[in-house]
Amino acid sequence: MRSHKFSNSFPVWLVLLVLTSSVGGCSSKVRPDPQYEATGSLLETIKDFQRLNREDLYRFPISKDVTGTNIIKATLTRLDDYEKTHANGMIDIVSFTKAMAYERLRDYDRALVYYQKVAQLNGRLGEQARNNIETIKAFQRILNKPLSVQDPFEYIKGLDEKVQAWNEMARSYQGTPYEYLAHIEEERIDRAKVAFVELNRSRLKDGNQLVILGYSQLITKHRLSKNLHSYLLDFGDYYVRLANEYVTQNDPQGLSFQPEALDQLAKLALKYYTEVAHQDGKMEKIEAEGKIKSLQALTQRIRKINQ
Repeated sequence: MRSHKFSNSFPVWLVLLVLTSSVGGCSSKVRPDPQYEATGSLLETIKDFQRLNREDLYRFPISKDVTGTNIIKATLTRLDDYEKTHANGMIDIVSFTKAMAYERLRDYDRALVYYQKVAQLNGRLGEQARNNIETIKAFQRILNKPLSVQDPFEYIKGLDEKVQAWNEMARSYQGTPYEYLAHIEEERIDRAKVAFVELNRSRLKDGNQLVILGYSQLITKHRLSKNLHSYLLDFGDYYVRLANEYVTQNDPQGLSFQPEALDQLAKLALKYYTEVAHQDGKMEKIEAEGKIKSLQALTQRIRKINQ
């Protein structure tokens, strides 16, 4: 697949040039005309968004603004407010920024609408918008490719094909924000595969082992993902589920119950919970600590029953 050299970030110098020409004649001792205040507000909005625009959203969560709001959602809100009072103001720049924001939120349909709007204006951002339209349509072709609903093995095969397509897309757009978005889409499919196998494990030969293999591959492949700690907690939860199933199938008061079997499952769950609990500053840390306490309570209760 061919490599794409263009960037999907618009030239900030163009914005600065337009805004400077608008406000350059204002005296610092005179209150600017309200239209210039609005223009300055637009500049600040674009600068805030552009500063974070190239962040790797696969590895890092979306940044927050000073109010604690998702910066991308905040950008869209501020652009909407600008448009309400300046319906014909800097349409290409506002629309292009909106398109990029919707991209980062993976709302490709709305991103496409705004890129098409910019392309139709035939301004200085038109060519870049047309390049991005090509990319968005390529994304949509992968997303919209149908999956088999009759045969589970064909369904998994279809997911694998999508994973391969996203992987190729990430390589093709290496070094651009589209690489990060492709990794996010690939990761989403990988997680869906594990969820599908887990949901159908009772109907699959060695279903439990397939789920364990799936989780192991997920956390190995996506070790750099911002979602890693959630996957580790999910993996720990799966071992807790197996522990509860073992207790249900083997009465702790009976002779068939083997404490070592329960302890082994609990130990595996604890391994993943502990890894997350040791991550200072992560949102999942408190959740992991709570799960550790619940797991300890479970094993203590079952041991007493087994005595």
